[in-house]
Amino acid sequence: MVIVPARDEGPRIAAVVRSVAAALPGVEIVVIENGSTDDTADRARLAGATVLHSEVGYARALRVGFVHAHASHAPWVVTVDGDGQHPAEALAALLRGLDDADLVVGSRFLEDAGYPVPAGRRLAIGALSAWASLFGGQALTDVTSGLRAMRPAVVAAFALDYPTDVADANVLVRALRAGWRVVEVPVAMRPRLSGSSQHQSPSKSALFALRMAQLCVREGLSHPGRAPRLPTPQPPAGR
Repeated sequence: MVIVPARDEGPRIAAVVRSVAAALPGVEIVVIENGSTDDTADRARLAGATVLHSEVGYARALRVGFVHAHASHAPWVVTVDGDGQHPAEALAALLRGLDDADLVVGSRFLEDAGYPVPAGRRLAIGALSAWASLFGGQALTDVTSGLRAMRPAVVAAFALDYPTDVADANVLVRALRAGWRVVEVPVAMRPRLSGSSQHQSPSKSALFALRMAQLCVREGLSHPGRAPRLPTPQPPAGR
């Protein structure tokens, strides 16, 4: 199952849904519309997606998606942003990563990012990744990437307990502290198809980074085992 949180992505969401459907034929694509003021839901539905709704917020949208995936017994879940930055052709590599991991992250910084990430943003992501690596106990390069794949037990844990405020680097720290196998794979991402990012404002980006750093500390200092430890991974079914 592919989960796509989307808010005011009407001009882009149909292209995202169609590209994912072409890359993974027959897979359910679930768009979680969260507080849109445009026709995001209608365009996603016309493109062939299942459309669910959540309260405003990226993390809340993901939580709704995880609950749906868990109830549907999805053999795996991939999360994809609704702005067109995540190339559908990279999804197969993320799924292959699940052969040896519980959670796979698509990283812009293992190889070529695919597009020039502004220097300030790249520095901020690098600093936050280093901070999350410190509290998670494993080196990570792209903790703000929303392109992630996960096995069913991870989905089940997220369906029961997932942050509803913000969910980014802190979720990876939680995963590592819980003993999950987290790996990154290189992905050449694209700039947004159009529109503006939620982190476009420097002040909002700074506040987000500070909040995320605080949450990473909280997760890192928490007692491990908030989510169940997973057995040795087996290749997911239904690929």
